[in-house]
Amino acid sequence: TCSEITLRQEVLKDGFHRDLLIKVKFGEGIEDLQRCRLLIKQYIPTGLFVDPYELASLRERNVTEAMMVSENFDIEAPNYLSKESEVLVYARQDSQCIDCFQAFLPVHYRYHRPHSKDGETFTVVSNPDLLMYCDQGKGCKCFLRVEKE
Repeated sequence: TCSEITLRQEVLKDGFHRDLLIKVKFGEGIEDLQRCRLLIKQYIPTGLFVDPYELASLRERNVTEAMMVSENFDIEAPNYLSKESEVLVYARQDSQCIDCFQAFLPVHYRYHRPHSKDGETFTVVSNPDLLMYCDQGKGCKCFLRVEKE
């Protein structure tokens, strides 16, 4: 078990096309993180979408390891006609932090209903599920699962 896990999500860039940066820092519970893989299950709210074709292109160029879990969703649909989706992304170890992993997902805003007031809308991105697999050698495997509340 881990003493502490710190999760930080940051939205980078402005406008309709942004990047969601996910950073995970582990406390003193796991000894050799170089033997571990961290899989992030990110929930994408109806106000955003992830383009599966863009993910495929990023995988081919080895930029990110991510794939859509949700099927049959319309990337052109406005937020009020869309459903929440899910993306699986493998986080990579952060070269600047020995206990850290990070991943990024390109996300895009959906069109919303017109507003008569100031025109601002807010989209909340919830915490992802974290699934970790560690090969501790000698046939010993360690699994960690942290689910959103």
